[in-house]
Amino acid sequence: MSYSIYEHKDASKFRKKHNNNKQLIKRILLKYNEIKQNPNNPQFKQLKSKKCPKCKRTRVGNYRIIFFTSKNNIEIVSIIYRKDEYSQY
Repeated sequence: MSYSIYEHKDASKFRKKHNNNKQLIKRILLKYNEIKQNPNNPQFKQLKSKKCPKCKRTRVGNYRIIFFTSKNNIEIVSIIYRKDEYSQY
């Protein structure tokens, strides 16, 4: 199955803010590609959230990528610092 990736405003804002850190952006894009290949991989953990019950998370260094799948789309909700809380999700 072929998936398309869409970034929400928060995720694209994060990438623009950290655009000068080429290594981090490269790692994030590699993780996007990995998510696109198999979004149901068991390494992507389910968030325990009432606001976003379909959301999953994966780690990239000191950051987490929050995403969910719907039909043929993967929506990247946000990229947050690992120590931040998930209360907004």
